[in-house]
Amino acid sequence: MNIVGVDLGGTNIKAALVDESGEISMQKTTKTFANEGTEMICDRIIELIKDLAQNEVVKVGIGSPGSIDRENGVIKYANNITALNGVKIVQKIKEKTGFDAYLENDAKAAALGEKWFGSAKNTENFIVLTLGTGVGGGAYTEGHLIVGGHGFGGEIGHMIVDPSGPVCSCGSKGCLETFSSVTGMREWVKIFKERYPDSLVFKHSENGFIDAKAIFDAYKEGDRLATLVVRKFNWGLGIGIGSLVNIFNPDLIILSGGISRANDIFLEEVKQVAHEHTYPSLSHSYDIIISELKEKGAILGAASVALERTK
Repeated sequence: MNIVGVDLGGTNIKAALVDESGEISMQKTTKTFANEGTEMICDRIIELIKDLAQNEVVKVGIGSPGSIDRENGVIKYANNITALNGVKIVQKIKEKTGFDAYLENDAKAAALGEKWFGSAKNTENFIVLTLGTGVGGGAYTEGHLIVGGHGFGGEIGHMIVDPSGPVCSCGSKGCLETFSSVTGMREWVKIFKERYPDSLVFKHSENGFIDAKAIFDAYKEGDRLATLVVRKFNWGLGIGIGSLVNIFNPDLIILSGGISRANDIFLEEVKQVAHEHTYPSLSHSYDIIISELKEKGAILGAASVALERTK
């Protein structure tokens, strides 16, 4: 049985035909055009699925940002694809294609992808942290993905690591996301800009757009502003991981997402900070590694949703 994995995003919808061993035989991408409305977006998703299925009966796994109702296949709230909020996406796919579909939050789907196809194949206790524009994640404990009583649990990016820290988009102060995401790093650049107006971060930023690469490139050149931002990133992520270890006692912490590719810059210090904030009896019980799925992680995560729900 093949699976079509669909990775929904505010900019792009990516989909691929995946077999049960994780081999991708075909992949397609289309623009989301989130402002064009519900029906247009749904039609594009369904067209991708049909193109990839090629008249074969497949299962469909969907990874969506935001809060989801997995039982009824509804995206409850996704702030970058608001046209899909409240939409019974699973039902629509079933009606238009005849295929069974399964919906999951994209960060939790990434955790399932690690279990089925990645570094967590041989462990029943692990946590995945997706580091990108925000911070997402999923905890897999004793063979089960933790979703909470109402299905919205696991908002790892909104774990508070410093109650006196910056205000987060969620309204709280000092969430992990305010330290260890692209959004958080940009805010720290703004905070330090007045002291370091000639920072190399601005020279490495194309058209004034600051991304993680610009910060990390400046850091490699010894730039002071970039060093302060990277230290905030490492400190927040290390404390967050230490807390997750204390709560869940995982064997593995797997870092994925675009920022994880710069692990040569931050991984060793993050490990040290995490160790310093882990309960002594747990301090040598886990490892922090980088996802081996890399750019395939989102697609394989989406595909794994269907496998997990039908196993």
